[in-house]
Amino acid sequence: MVLEGGTMAATDERRLPLLPRDPPAPLEAPPAARARVPLFDNAKAFLIVFVNPIPFWSGLLAVLKAVVMPSFCLISGHLSTAELTRKRAVQLAQVFTTYVIFELLHHLNNMLSFRLAGFEFDTFPLQVFSPKEQVVTWFLLSLLLWRATLPVLVLLRAPVVCTFVLAHLALFADLGVNYQNLLAFMPYFVCGYYTPPSVWTRLAEWRTRASLAAFFCCACVTLLASSYIGGAGFDLFFERVTLTYACFNGAPPGNAPAACCSFEQLLERAIFYCASFPLIAGFLCVLPRQAGIWSVPGYMSMYVYLLHPFVLFNPFVMKALFTFFSQMYGREVNVWSPATGGGAVALMMPIALLVCVLLSTSASRALFWLLVEPPIERLFSPHRMTRPLPLGQAVSPAGSCAGSSLHASAPPARSSRPSNPL
Repeated sequence: MVLEGGTMAATDERRLPLLPRDPPAPLEAPPAARARVPLFDNAKAFLIVFVNPIPFWSGLLAVLKAVVMPSFCLISGHLSTAELTRKRAVQLAQVFTTYVIFELLHHLNNMLSFRLAGFEFDTFPLQVFSPKEQVVTWFLLSLLLWRATLPVLVLLRAPVVCTFVLAHLALFADLGVNYQNLLAFMPYFVCGYYTPPSVWTRLAEWRTRASLAAFFCCACVTLLASSYIGGAGFDLFFERVTLTYACFNGAPPGNAPAACCSFEQLLERAIFYCASFPLIAGFLCVLPRQAGIWSVPGYMSMYVYLLHPFVLFNPFVMKALFTFFSQMYGREVNVWSPATGGGAVALMMPIALLVCVLLSTSASRALFWLLVEPPIERLFSPHRMTRPLPLGQAVSPAGSCAGSSLHASAPPARSSRPSNPL
């Protein structure tokens, strides 16, 4: 240790700890959580309805693929923060715990489904990190990794550009089902994080709102009319959109990864990004901006998202539905020979909506909160949770994640963010 005058201190630096025993006190109090933004809750409420397996015409499906999950990722990014405190570390641990719980539940659900149908199913090893089919838990894993790496991403010179480059290069990597999503949807999360509050204010102006809403409605009507009329042109368009979205999820038709490893698919992924952002803006402009009864599913969006597969696709419900439709159609109805008649399709819509409503109630939270919001904070020392991590203060605090990590509030002002994220 050099002192003034160039002399050396006699202190033996080898005895100094690498990290202080007690972390330093925060320089300033963390920003207070702001009130919830009704637009975000309304958006999540309508989006969670479309996540349910409701039958739509292929034209509308093409729009929903570019809006539903990208919007969820965008909103999640806007409500996230790059400040890594002990409290937020515990929140990330809670997300991870929820992910493991629901992966185990999906494994159990598959085991029961196969065995009740008379098929063999290996109980072990448990399919926690290598599920054989796409499950909804991919979003939890993605959210966990995105928020955990956000403090590093904001240090990059061009974080948004880097995520888009990674998302396109991921096409040529065999990441597999439920893992391709991590990079494919990451640009929406990072773009949401860097979206300033002025953008949401601009979307509330009636001229901007009217023009973007008209654009969104025209796109929906055009694609709906095209799907109704049909033709080789629309069939090819819908086939390419379906393949592009399947490659987003790492689940191409026939589970053939080679179908996504092409420069044609590279171009189509870029087009998908370019088309989805204005469609997302138009979708947000169509929604009401005030809170109401329609906002309730938005408050409970994670409950609906995680629990609806177990209500609709558990083996007992599936067996009852197969028996019912087999009697209705006079033939055996099963997974390999589904019911595609008008009556079956019409019945799916009210059932899916009813499940969405039931899972949005307070009773649902009272019954399943241990699964969706496991109280793992009790495993950690309370007096340590308010101290900053040894890493020190975050480089770019981005917002507020007050409350449960699965139900974030609106972020505070982003004045401390880098001015040029690109």
